[in-house]
Amino acid sequence: EILRGGLASHTSQRSGRSMADGLWSVRSSELQALPLEVATRYLIRELQRLDAAPAHLAADQPDGSCILRLELPFAAQGPQVKLLLDWLAAQHGMLPRAMFATRDGSAIIAGAGAAHVHSPSSSERGLLPQLGSATHPKICYIGGARFDSSDPEAGAPSEEWESFGQGYWVLPRVELSYSSQSGATGTNSNGSEASSCPSTPLDAPLQSGGLGQLVQGTVLAVQLRWRQSGERPHSWAEEKSRALQALHRLQPCASVPSRMGVSSRRRDTVSREDFEARVKDALAAFAEGSLTKVVLARRILLELAWPMDAVDILRQVVGSVHKRHYLFLLEPVQGTAFLSLTPERLCKVQGRDVWTEAVAGTWPIAEFEKIGEAALLASSAKHSSEHQLVVDYICRLLDDVSSFVKVCDTHILKLKHLVHIKQSYHAIAEEGQGFSPFDLSTFFCKRMSPTPAVCGLPLNASRRFIRSAEPWDRGFYAAPCGVISARSSELTVALRSALVREGKLLHVFAGAGIVPGSDPAEEFAEISLKMRQFTDTFTDVPEGFASGTMDSLTSLPNLNTLWACLIVEELVRLGVSKFVVCPGSRSTPLVVAVARHPCTKYVVNHDERAGGFYALGWAKAVGSAVAVIVTSGTAVANLLPAAVEAAQSQVPVLLLTADRPAELRDTGANQTIHQPGIFGVYARWSKDFPCPSTEYPPAAILGDMDLAVAHASGHLGRPGPVHLNFCFRENLAPDGGAVRGAPGRTADWDNAYVETPDMHHWLKTASPRSTYLTTTQSLTHFPVLEELLGMAQKGRIVILVGTLRTADEVLLVEDMSLRLGAAVFADITSGLRQRPNVINFSDQLLNSPLLAPELLQIDAVLHLGGAMCSARHNAFSKAAGGARLHIRVAPAPIRMDQDHVATHHLPCSLSALSAAIIEAGLEPSSEPPQFWKRLSNAAGRVIERKLMASEEALDVRLTEPFIAQTVSRLIAPHSWLQISSSMPIRDLDFFSRPSQEASLQPPAANRGASGIDGVISTAAGFCRGANAPSTLIIGDVASLQDLNALQQLTGPDAPPLTIVLVNNGGGGIFSFLPIAQHKDVMSPFFNEPHTTDFTSVCAAFGVPHILCRTPEEFEAAYLLRQSRGSTPGACVIEAQPSLSFEENVAFHKEIGQAVAQCARQELLSQVKLSWIHTVGSSLRSSTEAASEPVLVLLHGWLGEKADWNEVSRRLVEEHGRSVLSVDLPGHGASQVSADACWEQSGLFSLPITVEALADLLEKLHIPKAIFVGYSLGGRVAMAFADRFPDRCLGMIALSANPGLQRAGERHERWQQDSQLAAKLQAIADTTAIGGFEAFLEKWYSVPLWSGLKERRPDVYENMLRKRRRASPQLASRALTGMSLALQPDLWPRTASSSSSKPRCPFWYAYGELDSKFSKIGAELSALSGQEIHVSSIPLVAHALVEESPSQVADLCAKVAQQLLGETPQLPKVPISSELQISAVWSEPIKLMLKAPLLLSRGAPMPERCGLLVILQVRQDGHVFSGLGEVNPLPLFHKETLAEAEEQLHAVLSSWTASTPKVPAAVARLDGSMSSWLNQNCSGQRLLPSVRAGLEMALLHAIGRASGSGHLGVAAAAARSFSSYGTLGLNSLVAREEDLGCDGATVVKLKVGKDPLQDAERSNYLAEVLKSRAGPHARLRFDANQAWTLDEAAVFISNLSDAATAMTDYLEEPVRWHPEEGAEQFMADWQVLSERTQRKIAFAADESLTEGAVKCAHLAECKAPIAALVLKPSLQGIEQTAEFAAWASQHGARPVLSSAFESGVALCHFAILAASTAPTPWLSESSVSDCHGLGTFTRLAEDVLQPPFADLVSTGQIGRGWQVNVLKCQEALDKTLGALLSSRGSADGEPAKANGWF
Repeated sequence: EILRGGLASHTSQRSGRSMADGLWSVRSSELQALPLEVATRYLIRELQRLDAAPAHLAADQPDGSCILRLELPFAAQGPQVKLLLDWLAAQHGMLPRAMFATRDGSAIIAGAGAAHVHSPSSSERGLLPQLGSATHPKICYIGGARFDSSDPEAGAPSEEWESFGQGYWVLPRVELSYSSQSGATGTNSNGSEASSCPSTPLDAPLQSGGLGQLVQGTVLAVQLRWRQSGERPHSWAEEKSRALQALHRLQPCASVPSRMGVSSRRRDTVSREDFEARVKDALAAFAEGSLTKVVLARRILLELAWPMDAVDILRQVVGSVHKRHYLFLLEPVQGTAFLSLTPERLCKVQGRDVWTEAVAGTWPIAEFEKIGEAALLASSAKHSSEHQLVVDYICRLLDDVSSFVKVCDTHILKLKHLVHIKQSYHAIAEEGQGFSPFDLSTFFCKRMSPTPAVCGLPLNASRRFIRSAEPWDRGFYAAPCGVISARSSELTVALRSALVREGKLLHVFAGAGIVPGSDPAEEFAEISLKMRQFTDTFTDVPEGFASGTMDSLTSLPNLNTLWACLIVEELVRLGVSKFVVCPGSRSTPLVVAVARHPCTKYVVNHDERAGGFYALGWAKAVGSAVAVIVTSGTAVANLLPAAVEAAQSQVPVLLLTADRPAELRDTGANQTIHQPGIFGVYARWSKDFPCPSTEYPPAAILGDMDLAVAHASGHLGRPGPVHLNFCFRENLAPDGGAVRGAPGRTADWDNAYVETPDMHHWLKTASPRSTYLTTTQSLTHFPVLEELLGMAQKGRIVILVGTLRTADEVLLVEDMSLRLGAAVFADITSGLRQRPNVINFSDQLLNSPLLAPELLQIDAVLHLGGAMCSARHNAFSKAAGGARLHIRVAPAPIRMDQDHVATHHLPCSLSALSAAIIEAGLEPSSEPPQFWKRLSNAAGRVIERKLMASEEALDVRLTEPFIAQTVSRLIAPHSWLQISSSMPIRDLDFFSRPSQEASLQPPAANRGASGIDGVISTAAGFCRGANAPSTLIIGDVASLQDLNALQQLTGPDAPPLTIVLVNNGGGGIFSFLPIAQHKDVMSPFFNEPHTTDFTSVCAAFGVPHILCRTPEEFEAAYLLRQSRGSTPGACVIEAQPSLSFEENVAFHKEIGQAVAQCARQELLSQVKLSWIHTVGSSLRSSTEAASEPVLVLLHGWLGEKADWNEVSRRLVEEHGRSVLSVDLPGHGASQVSADACWEQSGLFSLPITVEALADLLEKLHIPKAIFVGYSLGGRVAMAFADRFPDRCLGMIALSANPGLQRAGERHERWQQDSQLAAKLQAIADTTAIGGFEAFLEKWYSVPLWSGLKERRPDVYENMLRKRRRASPQLASRALTGMSLALQPDLWPRTASSSSSKPRCPFWYAYGELDSKFSKIGAELSALSGQEIHVSSIPLVAHALVEESPSQVADLCAKVAQQLLGETPQLPKVPISSELQISAVWSEPIKLMLKAPLLLSRGAPMPERCGLLVILQVRQDGHVFSGLGEVNPLPLFHKETLAEAEEQLHAVLSSWTASTPKVPAAVARLDGSMSSWLNQNCSGQRLLPSVRAGLEMALLHAIGRASGSGHLGVAAAAARSFSSYGTLGLNSLVAREEDLGCDGATVVKLKVGKDPLQDAERSNYLAEVLKSRAGPHARLRFDANQAWTLDEAAVFISNLSDAATAMTDYLEEPVRWHPEEGAEQFMADWQVLSERTQRKIAFAADESLTEGAVKCAHLAECKAPIAALVLKPSLQGIEQTAEFAAWASQHGARPVLSSAFESGVALCHFAILAASTAPTPWLSESSVSDCHGLGTFTRLAEDVLQPPFADLVSTGQIGRGWQVNVLKCQEALDKTLGALLSSRGSADGEPAKANGWF
């Protein structure tokens, strides 16, 4: 519980500073888990920040000291026991060291160094350390006490136990701990522990928390203990200094495996005869009655052949599985340690709860497996009686602390070699008896230890007998050892233990219980069985091995054998213990040395070429050098391919080649070639050794090995292959005497050759002769790094990650990327490709031209790891050459820059780079850039659909992308992945599915030289090294290259390798290359067709084979292999794709194009252009209005669509032309998601703008248009014509630049634009007033404008008035995003142009006074071709649209007249046609509100209930549907929902029966809608809510049938309205707290109570809103006819000047008196206005809605009427349109208002409001153009898909709530589609059921 409960209980409550329990979690658990190396640096940084003692954090202790624990979680690769052992082994210089692990591995602590040591032999009191009761349970001591610590007769510890004293408890200085928060505690509900307690593998990956190999619950901590005053313990400053020193001394986990230990000598301290005699003495004591039971132990001394670290000894004893043992290690001083692997718990204390157990009775496991548990328990009276003695003793003692003791059933505890009888107990200490957890732990140590299970009965007599019978000190053997905290403890009985001394002497302890009837021989055998955990682990030195003595060397038969033994021994000491042996005669000495060395691991390979690759794979898996041994001749040459790959991929491999004597070279001798230098530049170092002789010193041989391994491992440069060529003469075999083939010569040699002081010293140690040290890298003085760090989180940084080697590197890169805020493009071999914090489908996304790096304005590219497989990634890197920084990080000073784009080469490790980034203080973001992540997620969905579609197709095709994706998603977390070059690695790179469970271990691939030879051999070696299941995905051609490697996959030791063999019948990759177009040579020279039967091949080698031809077969076969219960060994799964080479290429392209289109849609979803569409005056009654091409008007930089107002007016009213004016991104009311740096570049580019414009035209159903663009708008127009020439009828560019044609010009322009943008951003960032004004004045005074201020002051002032509305921040983004420097060459193509694109008619105009663009006009005039028309406009400069709108309009009209005669008319549904109603029905809806709605009467309303109306019409065999809503609001509508439902039922029933025809003309809302409804509703007077719902459904259906862009198009055209693309919304608040930071800038306040209080509240709210919304803040008041005239005057008079200036209007200011009539009501308005000096304007609402006031009354009113507030659900849709038309004609603003309807009605109202707006050239209203649809904020749920709230955005800076009209239309269509789908009906096909329901 110390470990399991601590983390969960603490971090769930607080993630920062804790209460005074001493625990401080310095980092929030919500953030990305840190790599261990990074976590260490974090702790150092946090500790350094604590200048003074943190008394408010520290836990006070009974002795007056304070304890503080700083901890943070970290991420690491499992399994957990191995992780902590590796870490503890690395800290071998930091003492003391301690470790404790629970039996199931669910909780582990490893500690290094000491914050405090408690030793009972010192002046401190107590056997156990006592902590303050408030101290957090994660602060705990690890240690133990002596076996006889509670024995008053015991003597002092013996010399070997002196370091441990009477007890030794350490509070670790630095601690690594693991806690399985969700793992099993190992305790059943009844308190017992199951005998089937699971094993925890040490070398196989562990699944933890669903994260595959990522272990959760790991924590790094540093602990401090100090006293505020006094000498001991240390002061805070001293303790902090010591803690920092300890953290700085921490070492990373070792990458080189430790050397296995072997025993050179073993002996029993007491002989067998003496032991059996002592047993007989005990039996005599039983007979005398002085003893009942006694436990006698044996001690065996194992002397190791060489010293070993205590942690490595424990690791070797534990083996590959931690199985049902506690693990315990305590090392107080160097070389002396106590180890225990005990199965027995002494106690576990948690508060007052106590658990303990009795373990006694022992059998060999073979006997248990033979007869079973029940029979075993009944088989031995001796064991049963022994067990019962222990049980009775424990129960008696527990009675002293508890009256409640629960005894669990007896069962068998299974261990590796034996089984025991086990019984568990649970007691609860008596409440009120003062039993603290410390008291209970002390009770068990003093009273329960030693138990009869390890000592005997009676206790004191047994102790005396043991002291006399055992001539050694038991020390900590069978004593209490474990962990203790303030609130809990867990102590073991330290059985199966050993004392380590001098690093090589092991005193191994085990004992047996002696009871009456014991057999001395059996007891001896039982103890031997218990000792096997140690004695079997350390085997004896094999015969023939040259052990650590001089005699063993001098006894060797010849120099060949001596040299070989020295070579292999030194290699093993250097960590090279793995060998691939390829048999041959000349290499015999080396092979014999390897075979006889006890620490080597080797495989025999028949083929040298395959052997080289096998060694390569093995080295990759283990991360250290592997040696391959071959004989002389061509055997050596066969290693070249593997050597090349090892060199290129920087893998350490030792090539040990045997050779004939040098004098045989160039003589024609058999099997003799020139082997030295055969590997050329690919060997990092090579040496040609002479034949062994005494002239070459042994120390030189050892030194050569040291140098060779240093070169291979990269200590002296890059890792890679090293070639050691050994010449050998006979005797090659380890034979002495006569030399074979040389009569008269002997193999004798002089022992003096090795009997030297240096060799004697070498033999006494286990260390290499010499070590090459590496220095720690520091990047503190690299300016380029400082520049990179300056971009973090705000710059556009891309990290390209190639091949990585380890899980630690994966975690480091992930952490660095989050700190830099970078987008990570990861190669499949990086291990990051499937991780959540990278851009998983970056390769496929780069199919989109919209994501070109020059458009994204990349600031920095950081390339880590190896090369990238993806051509698109490499192309992106190359195209990003304009980035300020392009840093290539490599571990050695080499060039890795294939495209020559790197600006800096940084030679450092990833660890050093990570350290520098952390030292800079960069905090990690919680996720990668959302710009890229959204794109990647969308791409993933598209790819998934494409691959699943190929699987689900009728012909069920198995495709190569599907195979790769299936492997990526089904591979087990505990499996490793290896990938062949060619198509498999590309398909995995392209299509791997992201997964939280993906292994942290990077996939392996031979990407150094990217060859396809030796792949299976590499995989076999890798699988052996990984010691875990592996998958290799490989093509058929690559398999053919290495078929003989299959012989390595057979037999009992076959590696668990699954080979996914993709057999497409040849070299499919060549189909993707240009050569595929040359059919005459494509086959057979490139596609390599073959007909190999792999089934037969596998059968020949004896390798299981599965053939798969369908997706289902492949999924099933591969999934079976990934299950843990699958058949062991290797297996080949052959997948035969169904596609031909050509079809495979087409399928890849199809996916790429789909992703590109998806990226386009995702980007465009974040760009919402604001627009105004106005139909020409001559077309408003025409049936062709919908198909008439428009003139698209595009403004310049800093402009807005209002710039075109006068031009638009002339085009519409004088020339009868339809116009569409658009706000470009960053301008006007257009909305662009540009909160982060990537959006700021990626969403403002010229191509994105063009695509957004095309998307807008498509949604408005405008197939072709004439584009008119000024300046920036002209460049957009030219770019549009270049991208979509078939959609451009013609183009008019006004003072626009077609492009810069020289690189120097582009560079200069980019610098200018960047500087100008920086100024604008600085203005946006500052709060200084007037900064933007000054910028505008300066900008419009440059020569480009030719003195506009002086020439045309009226034009200048009008233009500046509009420019002040611009956002400097957005203007800066548009300036760089659409910079002329990034624009392609758009100069018009003439008739002589070679381009195949259609030529668009082109007009160009410029101002006569504009010298810059006059020059461009002249250049255009010089181009040949009739398509180019150039003209100048006299007496104007650059601002020709503002200066001469009439001439611009005339030019546009002239061009339109010339072009539109050739415009093809597209088929549409004529507005005069009729549509047949074919089906109608309704659906009930119920929507919960966020809070109950308070009505004027009755109970609050918690929900809104209504009806959806679905209507279907038929036209020419096609069905079109519409959706409306009936939703009467109580007390607002006069009808109830029941009344509305009854009437709707009647109407729909009649329409079902008669299916009337509805004219499409009713959509014009010119009175025809009302007429039709009156005629077709059975003479009923429609209720308002029913009328509105039917009108909505009819408009929707007709709009869809007519192909209109939205359902308001016809009404806008008929009533001379303009259609607006963006609609503003106001919010409704009643209190200050309702003014949340929701982005609304226009707010409606409910007033009408006490006028003074309302005025005060309004003034205050005005200040609040002004502070939040700035100059865009506007107020609307609604009095609801609640005041008298005098009260209304009081309210208005008491409004502050600020509130008055912000006011749009006051609705219904005075009461309505029916008896006085409308005239008096309007007269009251007029009086009120005059009395208040016309201070504010008024608005009509319910007076108009309820019919009390007519429009004629409003027209006659002298009071200022600013708006009509219209309610479509009361007035109906058509009536609302009529009122809106009246308002526009009389200078009032129509404001539509909702009544808490669902999003369906709100979308209808929004579209209606946008389609009934006045034309933009009318005089600007003082009323903001926002509508009262803010009731969506009250809805807790919505029937609309997506909810209406999701459609509302805060728009651009300061523009408040906005909703996009086309998004509303899309939401209506989507919701309707979902409703139809639920009924099995859809547009375009008849409904499946007619009628109402």
